[in-house]
Amino acid sequence: MKLPRLLFSLTIGLAASLFLAVTFFGYSTFTSPIDRLFLVLVPALAISLFLHQSFPSLSVWTERLRTQFPQFSISHYLAAFVFSFVIAFAAVGFFHEPLRTPFNMVLFTAISVTLGSASGYFLVRRAAQSFRDGFLSKPINVLLALSLPLFLAAVVFASLQLPEMFVRDYIVVPQKWMALFIITALAAGVWSLPVLEFWEQTASRLIQRQAAGLHNFAAQNLVGLFAAGMFFLIHLILARSLNHPALSYNSVLFEADAGPWMEILASPESGAINRSVHPLSLIIVRPLIRLAAGFMGEHYALGGMLVVSAVAGLCVFMAWLFVNRATESKTYAFLFAVLLGSTASHLLFGSLTENYIFGAASLIFFFLLIQANEQRFSVLIPAGLLLFGITITNFAQGVIALFFNKFGFRRLIQYCVLLLAFGILLTTFTGILHPGKQTFFFVPSDIAFEFNFVKSSAGATSDPMRLSEPASIARKLNVVSRSVLLYGVVGPKPLAVVSEKPPFPTIDMKTFDVRTGRLASYKGLANLPLALWLVVLAGGFLMFVKNFKTSRHTPLMLGLLGALGFNFLMHLFYGTELFLYTPYWVYALVLLSALALSDFAGKTWFQWSAAIVVLALMVNNFGFIVGILRALSPFYAAAP
Repeated sequence: MKLPRLLFSLTIGLAASLFLAVTFFGYSTFTSPIDRLFLVLVPALAISLFLHQSFPSLSVWTERLRTQFPQFSISHYLAAFVFSFVIAFAAVGFFHEPLRTPFNMVLFTAISVTLGSASGYFLVRRAAQSFRDGFLSKPINVLLALSLPLFLAAVVFASLQLPEMFVRDYIVVPQKWMALFIITALAAGVWSLPVLEFWEQTASRLIQRQAAGLHNFAAQNLVGLFAAGMFFLIHLILARSLNHPALSYNSVLFEADAGPWMEILASPESGAINRSVHPLSLIIVRPLIRLAAGFMGEHYALGGMLVVSAVAGLCVFMAWLFVNRATESKTYAFLFAVLLGSTASHLLFGSLTENYIFGAASLIFFFLLIQANEQRFSVLIPAGLLLFGITITNFAQGVIALFFNKFGFRRLIQYCVLLLAFGILLTTFTGILHPGKQTFFFVPSDIAFEFNFVKSSAGATSDPMRLSEPASIARKLNVVSRSVLLYGVVGPKPLAVVSEKPPFPTIDMKTFDVRTGRLASYKGLANLPLALWLVVLAGGFLMFVKNFKTSRHTPLMLGLLGALGFNFLMHLFYGTELFLYTPYWVYALVLLSALALSDFAGKTWFQWSAAIVVLALMVNNFGFIVGILRALSPFYAAAP
């Protein structure tokens, strides 16, 4: 027992000392072999002695934990350490540019592995208990839970096949830091034992007295937090692949302005929005992203990717909350949370540093408030300002939801007037804070720019429905119906149009090419998830009609249906590439389907059927995203 401990201590001590000598102490500047030997050997012996003497303390800690807390399991702790080690390994690779120095890396690794091992222990223990008599005791839940790390692994693997967009160094500790990282991580794994002991003895009592509500909330919603965390990691990998400097000048993703928005939201200098329909993004979204980007220095784009991915994960968690509140079925809520995260719209716009995922998050949050029967102006006005400030038309969705949920006509008028007044004041404040970068929605010439997306012109910026032309009505109904009901959930094979405009080449990814009238289609196996989704829509509609008078969810469903109807009518006249706006209604489709089919929430046969739909969508939309990455890859490679 002593010999392995001795050999381990000597090996780690020698590796650590050699790394320190080469990295910090100028090993190559010492010409004498004796000097080099002592430079490496003396610290190695000191480190080895320290480690050797620390091992009995390690055994004392584990034995003391077992004595004081009989439920303590070293296997659970080791599993938590391995998980935190892997996450820290990838995180150091992801942030190695802003970390810059070995000291910063050591500090980041020590904190992340220590806290990750200690907190991860409780999660592993909870998961082990769940396998016996909780959520994971049901095979369907195990299948769905495993599908998310497999999805993450598939996204990483697919991204690595395109080195123009994603390289191994993005998720791997740099070679020059490898030895120091491993030493730090192992030491942090040991340090986390007394942290765990302190937590068990002291922090748990503090939680019971001061933060019982937060602790209970997290414990009751671990399933939703797991789904959100996994999608956060998935989006982070996709964000690292998609958000390339080339987006600023030679590629367009469904008419998104991802390149300019990265500068607007994440760069120290910001940029001009000059779109009056986003009046408060500079004081709502930008401060949040800059808070993260400020730690990244000149690599501020990483901060934008981090926040956008986190908000995408938050959308998944809020969907879990919404459905779980409505049905009190964790399996059912998990199904629809994963469904939302797996939609084509969410996978793409939850990864691009754009405005849209923040609009989707604000909409889901607003419906959560309505579901909780929130009536206070002090809460609804700030929530409405989030809708209005990110995209002013989303304000209408909030008003429709309040109308159908018995808010009262007089109060609704008062609410609209107050919100509009605050919106004007905050927009003028934005103009003062960011002079020359924000146009005003209440100035006719500024808002008139949006009519370029309503009228048909020589530039063909829009393809509106003209009531005097039956052909245009049929064409527009087809485009809008596909965009609203299908494309955002089940990704089609997108059109890759190489545009004849400077700088050349420019690729436009589209679902509708207004120049030729072509629409994105479904081919081969993609028709299977499409058919399954249509079955879900049809079943949801039938159940909505059947239970219209008796369901307690009818007001909420009417609000969601009204939001869908508003978007449908608006886009008959506004916009061309409607996939761009799908985040503003895909959430409503998913939540409406969940409520309409809630009678089957506890039925095993329905849960397995829904799981098949979710997994089929996940596979299809993985292909959708990979197709986009492959189409963009040569253009990214050609970028200077």
